[in-house]
Amino acid sequence: MSERQPEQLPDDLVRLAWTLHRALRHRQTPPTGQPTRPLAQVEVLRVIDSRPGISVREIATALSMQPNNVSTLVTQLTRDGFIDRRPSAHDRRFVELHPTGKMIAAGDEVSATLNKAITEALQGLPTDAVQRISAALPDLWELARTLAPTP
Repeated sequence: MSERQPEQLPDDLVRLAWTLHRALRHRQTPPTGQPTRPLAQVEVLRVIDSRPGISVREIATALSMQPNNVSTLVTQLTRDGFIDRRPSAHDRRFVELHPTGKMIAAGDEVSATLNKAITEALQGLPTDAVQRISAALPDLWELARTLAPTP
């Protein structure tokens, strides 16, 4: 592989991120008995899974979406049994969103499918390539945290 010029790095990272995103979306299958969900619903589910007790407004901020659009998604996902809406223990005027058992099971199934695909892909790479990818992860996570919007 040829040496990359520093000014190419941002473009290369953007192209890589989009390519990985498309590849993972292509490999992702819906949980057993479930239809394929729109990306916006999947993103809401992932945020709630990572931050149980989050509010609609906090999800909207995290995803750079309008609160009314998130509210519509939450209503659909609640109706489908993936989200449990609970009054906040701190302030009963607010609602906290929590994953249901159905959501956790579905998320585990989707994660297992994606993990299997990535494991198989990594097994097809030379050992030194896997080691370089692994070594780059902390810096890539730091880049992601730096790029993330701040509330």
